[in-house]
Amino acid sequence: MARASHVQSLAAVVALIVIVLVSSAAAESSVAKMTDYPSLLYVATPFTLCFGALLTPRTVITDARCLFPFSNTSSVPDTVSGTLKPEYLMVALPTDKTSATMHSILLSTQVYTTEAQAGFRATTFLSLAAGFVDNSTFYAANTSAVHAYYPQTQSSKLAQQNFNVGIVTLKVPIKDAQLATLQLDDLDANTDSLTAISFSPPTTKTDAASLQELYKGIDLAMIQKTSVSSLKRKECDNNYMKAYDLSDMKSFPGHGLPDNDSPVFCSKMYDNTTECKIDSSISISNSGSGPSINSVDLNSTIFIIPRGSSVRVVSVGRPHLVEKASSASTPCNANGFIHFPRPGLYTDWIGWVTRGSIASNGSWVDKTSSGNPIEDIFNQNGAATSMPQLAALISVAVAALAIITTAF
Repeated sequence: MARASHVQSLAAVVALIVIVLVSSAAAESSVAKMTDYPSLLYVATPFTLCFGALLTPRTVITDARCLFPFSNTSSVPDTVSGTLKPEYLMVALPTDKTSATMHSILLSTQVYTTEAQAGFRATTFLSLAAGFVDNSTFYAANTSAVHAYYPQTQSSKLAQQNFNVGIVTLKVPIKDAQLATLQLDDLDANTDSLTAISFSPPTTKTDAASLQELYKGIDLAMIQKTSVSSLKRKECDNNYMKAYDLSDMKSFPGHGLPDNDSPVFCSKMYDNTTECKIDSSISISNSGSGPSINSVDLNSTIFIIPRGSSVRVVSVGRPHLVEKASSASTPCNANGFIHFPRPGLYTDWIGWVTRGSIASNGSWVDKTSSGNPIEDIFNQNGAATSMPQLAALISVAVAALAIITTAF
């Protein structure tokens, strides 16, 4: 009897441990108010809705694909090709009325579903959004810019290498703005407090596979926050190279980064990204003899490290999941990883676009840097220019003006 009692007690302890572990795992992802993170907001376009963060009261950093929805080869009207014009953008703070307004606007635009109708979709958005700009919840954009090395292509290989960054400036500043900073250093494995902020779970039972169903079911005042385990740089790069058949991290087109740094961060798969259970053994191969790959973009996500009432932005964009594909005979074991852009590498460009610079602590400062190569924000074909070249052109113009002035 004593032995049986001991076994029962041991079983009870094990059951309790299991319950604690399950509760702990469940706590890794939770729904919260977006106002808990006052540095964060939404960038709305006729075609999508993205997260953004305030670098200054008038400057928002966001996903380049939010601002550049179609490739240069797309059959869309000129009005929406390339970087979207500022009039087709609206920044929204996460208040109680945000959801109803944004649902109304975004769903109204989605009656136009084809690329050929993209112009009608944009003008519909423009006419509706203009009536809601109130400089308290909804703000109009003054300028928009996309980093020149954002891969504007329909090729799945290049599109998945989503190293990119976009900047939106507002016509009027946001009052009492809480500002974010940028993560400039590389991530350590399992970086403490790394959090993925994504759309809150749909309230409808309909699978939110389409953007339209996604908007119908989401309360935009709420977000889903999930604890994320980052990967070491070497492990991240090795997985990335295997997934995309790269010989090294500098061998893909349009890199254009300072010191040839890796343009992505990586993490283990986390809650809400896969039906599989997490497995620490990552072995991805895209060769003909290797396992098949399941590769998919996730919804707009902003990765942050909370810092008191503010946040440090690690990444913003659409993370990309890569995993071994499963079959009925081979159960999926979450053998994969997630990669996302690394905007902290683009500090020179961000400073140039915003007429300031990014300080060593990741904050924006009102001080223009000079002498560093800067990619041309207006060049939509990916070529680069430089500040010295720009300075030379200005010098020529000044000299010509002096000659004309002297002649008269």
